[in-house]
Amino acid sequence: MSPLARLPLSSDYYHRYFFNSMLDPDFWQFRGGEPAARLETETAVDSLAELSRAPHINVRPISGMSAMMIALAGLGGEPGGTVLSIDEASGGHYATADAARRLGFASVTLAVTEGAVDEADLERSLRRLKPRLVYLDLQNSRHELQVSRVANLIEAYSPDTLLHVDCSHTLGLVLGGALDNPLDFGADTMGGSTHKTFPGPHKGVLFTRRPELEGRLREAQFRMLSSHHFAETLALGFAAVEFLHFGRSYAEQVISNAQYFGKLLSADGFGVITDDGGNVTENHQVWVKIGDAAETDRFSQALYEHGIRVNVQVDLPAVPGPVLRLGLNELTFLGGRESAVEAVAVEFGHARSGRRTDGNGSRRIRDQLGVPYYFDFS
Repeated sequence: MSPLARLPLSSDYYHRYFFNSMLDPDFWQFRGGEPAARLETETAVDSLAELSRAPHINVRPISGMSAMMIALAGLGGEPGGTVLSIDEASGGHYATADAARRLGFASVTLAVTEGAVDEADLERSLRRLKPRLVYLDLQNSRHELQVSRVANLIEAYSPDTLLHVDCSHTLGLVLGGALDNPLDFGADTMGGSTHKTFPGPHKGVLFTRRPELEGRLREAQFRMLSSHHFAETLALGFAAVEFLHFGRSYAEQVISNAQYFGKLLSADGFGVITDDGGNVTENHQVWVKIGDAAETDRFSQALYEHGIRVNVQVDLPAVPGPVLRLGLNELTFLGGRESAVEAVAVEFGHARSGRRTDGNGSRRIRDQLGVPYYFDFS
């Protein structure tokens, strides 16, 4: 997060409840949050509404998983109905199907290839099952999720079915306008975590343009969640205000940096996962195959000793074995552009060869950072 967004986390509001989101003068049961109440009800909510072009925002979820549970409970109807989600083997979130079952729903999963849901499979499920909810939860993907065809098929074969899109990984790219907003392409609701491509705190958020669905989400949230971590909500509000100023250029640069990084690593002989046409990524994720588990662990440890943290995944779609799932969104937010991306690629080469072991890799990268995508008060 930016220095401004971090400020509330060290304030007294970290310890306070705030429940009076309607600012009812007769409902101040907990007055500890009263002085900062409008930072949630106006600063956070209004900024996120402007970014998403959705008037109804729920900032109460405390994580992406919390937002998932609230969306499932609020939109899935009575227990016993069916919820469709994305197969984990296709890049869907590992917990969605099980979470739906634990809430009493029948769970059916769908295959996705390069961001596109298997339309024949979806049509069959819509015709036969008439699901209450289609929950598109694509987390492991280098491709943009294609929402419009899903919405069209729902309208044609099961018009009472709701469509929710979990944008946890791509929320910053969506709100920054670099990827399509699912609400513009037929989704009834969307949401997700706020600390991946969106540079906010560990929180969750839900969006809709339909007031009746906002009511259902709020009812589920009220029954499933008490404290919503007020200081983190204030931090989210400050992050959203900054994103109104910097978000579009940041989001575009994230994708540009990811694509450039993949090309640099590929040119240096790394096992970058690409499409048949050589496309590295359509979003922020770059996947790199290093070798077997021992070699991958050695490589990630070498980077760690240089101050560079990477994520090892073992279950990415169609890529067996350990793979680095990389993103340059944090580097970009701090002001990283082409020269910083080149510096990261150089450090990857050092980690592979063992040539430089001085532990200063992150410092060399930081030396290449430019103007950050937030208010810099230094």
